[in-house]
Amino acid sequence: MNIKQLHQNFKIPTRGTDYAGGYDIYMPEKGTMMPGATYGQMVPLGFSAEVPVGYVALLLPRSGAGAKHGVSLNNTVGVIDADYRGEWMACLRVKNGLPHRWEAGDRLLQFILVPVNTPELVLVKELDSTERGEGGFGSTNQK
Repeated sequence: MNIKQLHQNFKIPTRGTDYAGGYDIYMPEKGTMMPGATYGQMVPLGFSAEVPVGYVALLLPRSGAGAKHGVSLNNTVGVIDADYRGEWMACLRVKNGLPHRWEAGDRLLQFILVPVNTPELVLVKELDSTERGEGGFGSTNQK
């Protein structure tokens, strides 16, 4: 996947192990998130990229940053489409009530590449029936 450096401190994302599904993103600048922000804080990630056609990149907090420090994305998950060429950004917030500071080079976020299927959508009057039917949340545990 082609990646373009946009910040002098950019470090190319890496996978922690050969089996890791996510690419860790190194923050190009230090920063601070304050709790209680209504809309989150837009943070540039220092690069743009060419997501391969047929894939989408999903931007997520690294599990340690989320579990230990309450780091989350304001929009839950970032979606970077294959035709987007601008700088990758993250709208970050902290949800544990404490400020969170990071240094340039810290890994707060990761991205995974996921294949996408884009079938033609067809409007119908009825859907095929299934055993579950219209059963919603928790309905598969009712036996």
